[in-house]
Amino acid sequence: MFEVTLQGKKFSIEKQGNELLVNGKKLQPDAIRLDADRLHLLVNGKGYQVELLGQEGQNLQVRVNQSTFEVTLKTELDLMLNKLGIDAGAVQKINELKAPMPGLVLRLVAEPGQEVQKGDPLLVLESMKMENVLKSPGQGIVDKLVVEVGNTVEKGQVLLLFR
Repeated sequence: MFEVTLQGKKFSIEKQGNELLVNGKKLQPDAIRLDADRLHLLVNGKGYQVELLGQEGQNLQVRVNQSTFEVTLKTELDLMLNKLGIDAGAVQKINELKAPMPGLVLRLVAEPGQEVQKGDPLLVLESMKMENVLKSPGQGIVDKLVVEVGNTVEKGQVLLLFR
């Protein structure tokens, strides 16, 4: 089962043998693959030239005859994850990094303007005589370092800001 979003409308698609159920309606498409990105599709006697122009994750750009469409495709696994409140393709937007514990800022690894990915080291915080590398919780660009090396920080204190 798939869910396709096209022009803001959602379509549920299931394959049953040679038939497709689109929102519960049976269709008997006939497809001929022309190459890796193009196919000729015949549905209920009407022909369509379909070409994949680009893909980024679940988002596709598709040309059907002379019209271009943005399409989102979700598999059965994606739909189950969404039901559980998990968005598998989402990139976490972050605004700030807070101290998870009180401590002393030993080193600043990140700099303003630096683009970081989830898991990239940002700074080193000493707490209870242990060095703790604080890593980025998501993707972002460092906007401002709120602390300096040698600063003592409290739990929950903002350490850096992201754009």
